[in-house]
Amino acid sequence: MRTPTQALCLLAPLLLTSQAVLASPSFEAVHINYDGSVEELPVVRTNSAPVQAAAGKSPVPVEMFVMSKCPDAKDCVANLVVPVMSRLFESGKMILKPTYIGTPDDSTGGIACMHGPGECLGNILELCAYEKFKADPKKWLGFTNCMSQDYRNIPDTTLMENCAREYGMDPKVLSDCAASTESKEGVELLRTSARRAMSLKVKTSCTLQVMGKTVCVRDGGEWKEGCNGNVDEMVKLIEEQYNKQ
Repeated sequence: MRTPTQALCLLAPLLLTSQAVLASPSFEAVHINYDGSVEELPVVRTNSAPVQAAAGKSPVPVEMFVMSKCPDAKDCVANLVVPVMSRLFESGKMILKPTYIGTPDDSTGGIACMHGPGECLGNILELCAYEKFKADPKKWLGFTNCMSQDYRNIPDTTLMENCAREYGMDPKVLSDCAASTESKEGVELLRTSARRAMSLKVKTSCTLQVMGKTVCVRDGGEWKEGCNGNVDEMVKLIEEQYNKQ
């Protein structure tokens, strides 16, 4: 979904909730910083040993550009991103980063979002989940997918709390991050994220990039950029990039 004239969001504390539709995927732990550098993180796993990328090879960076109240983002995350992550992440072949689309307003310290202030708050909560639980993508991506299943009700306290608990996160951690008035942590996470999308000239939710190149777009209920939303084809594309190293 593309960004038209957007409503200014001067952010205030709010929370959300929903029931997860997809089974939670099993992932590992790596993080792409906003400057593009890769950060290795402690692995959080319970039932199996971590799987590392082959010697001399690095995970392929995949970035999803989304808006929390966008139906195209809902379809993209549930039907493509989650299945691809569940198949490739544990092998060490890919890492995923979410980037949220919006327009920072430096005159007010706020930010504008296509679907209004509620979407800004939803974006912030999902970024807080990523920031606080980036060592465990099963949690932050599961939370994001859970929220998007009920995107029309973002932001809603019960929605956020239910989704957070569904994926083993303390809702208070997310709400404190989103509602911080001193450090403005949540707002700055979104402003930084939105600036990245703007610098890359990405305006459409959902856009997927592999190694910095747009490979798939979901817009207006249709798959675009030569992509048909096929999970096998996306897995193959990422594996090909991995094997080229």
